[in-house]
Amino acid sequence: MGKKLRADLEKLSDQKRGNIMKNLEFFNRNQARDFINKNKPMAIIPTGSVEQHLNHLFIGMDINSATRIAQDLAEKFSDDVIFYKPLNAGIAEHHMAFPGTMTLRVNTFIGVLTDIVESLIRGGVKKILFINGHGGNVEPMATAMRNISLQMKGIHEGIDTTEVRTHYDYEQLLNKDSEIDIRYTSYWETHDEDFIKNIIDDDVWPGHAGEYETSVALYMFPDLVDKDAIKNDPLGTSTNASKEKGEQIYIDIINQYSKIIKEMLQ
Repeated sequence: MGKKLRADLEKLSDQKRGNIMKNLEFFNRNQARDFINKNKPMAIIPTGSVEQHLNHLFIGMDINSATRIAQDLAEKFSDDVIFYKPLNAGIAEHHMAFPGTMTLRVNTFIGVLTDIVESLIRGGVKKILFINGHGGNVEPMATAMRNISLQMKGIHEGIDTTEVRTHYDYEQLLNKDSEIDIRYTSYWETHDEDFIKNIIDDDVWPGHAGEYETSVALYMFPDLVDKDAIKNDPLGTSTNASKEKGEQIYIDIINQYSKIIKEMLQ
């Protein structure tokens, strides 16, 4: 392991040492109310999928990788962040030929997340970051999150619409000086393209159980990777994966999300 990589890992460990992740599920009533009222935290919510990942990765890779990242960030920013995971399954109809895959209807998936967002806002949490680990969730959520954000601002911020002339005016008014900040990102989108090109040989990333994702799994969940099956990967792209590559990817993900969180907390 390179000296810089080891130094980055030690820095992350130092930043998290002594911090306790605030999992919303484990608060009692008074603790939840007091922490939210005092700290004005943001929420981090992972989304993903339970679906086939060829023969070498486990079917819960998408949701568990997003959850691991979300939990580590919640631990790092423990005074300012609460963690909550409402769903394991995502939108995976295109994988239903393989038993064990779970899928939700698009309206179900979006409906649940909309209700979660509104519940958090009504409880005093105005800033919410979704960390996504599944490509099938991206397109539906890109449109949905914009609408959810506008809807929540319109309902919960007491907007005076008497001077609104067009829908453009309305949207601008909703976004102006709003306390509500809702963002939805996939963790592989946080990387700079040059960073990935220096690590991953694949032309396409993150791919599906390919070099990028397999490297992440080898670092995060080494005991759940069937290394012998990698050699027989029908897509042939995961053979260049390594734990070391996964480690570099993980560190960059945490660093990039840390910038986003600091920006949202300002």
